Amino acid sequence: MGGMDHSRITVESVANLQGNGKRLLEDLLGHRLEDNQQVFIMVLSPGTEPDEAARREARLGVEATFRKTEAYAAEHDVSDDASDAAIEEAMRQVRPRKG
Repeated sequence: MGGMDHSRITVESVANLQGNGKRLLEDLLGHRLEDNQQVFIMVLSPGTEPDEAARREARLGVEATFRKTEAYAAEHDVSDDASDAAIEEAMRQVRPRKG
């Protein structure tokens, strides 16, 4: 099957989530989402590696998210230290330490 399936990667503002979408993501993530946040979702098939187009699309999505985050931080005077601390806390929640 040719071409890239663009539905495998999405970046969406929480404020734009409709219906039960926000609640579903909150249940999955285990915490409340705020309207000023964004979610980045990438669907991968087990046993397959993303092709170059999928990798490029994911990279562009992450870069766009970083640009929006940097603009938000500048607009709301969020320091780099506060931003780094928030990222570290998010990483701890996503990947709890083992043992």
